Amino acid sequence: MTRTGVNHDIAEAHGYEVRVDENGIEYPIKKGGVSTNNRVSGTCGWSWVYLTAVDTNKHYTTIDTGFELATGFAGAIYVNWGVGVIDNYGSSTKTWNDPAASVHYWHKGKGFTSSGPGWVTADVLYGSVATLYDGTICYSHGPTASAYL
Repeated sequence: MTRTGVNHDIAEAHGYEVRVDENGIEYPIKKGGVSTNNRVSGTCGWSWVYLTAVDTNKHYTTIDTGFELATGFAGAIYVNWGVGVIDNYGSSTKTWNDPAASVHYWHKGKGFTSSGPGWVTADVLYGSVATLYDGTICYSHGPTASAYL
């Protein structure tokens, strides 16, 4: 047998939502389930975001985000990056405005504490960009991560 896609109506009727992975392939996931869309590729390379639960009793996690440029691209000399975080208690944005030394790999992290138990979702914001040494501007395609704290 060969997989040909996802019927959105049937997925929705059975408590699933349809998401798209880094290769553009649709997949069903239980509503509220953990996404596998942590790493998304594009013409410039890959960007990612991960949540790592550090202390679930205190509802604390680390947010790890970054990118890797594809072979042949000039290094990034400036990064303007944002991750939006949403939980049951509100939302916040973590930002980085970072001059870089012509890097092909950029990785940063910040902590996040939720006000209580529940699901947390982090999304690299559209508009998160890396400006390259040759003037090229590369933007993230918005990877997302979820975790229960």
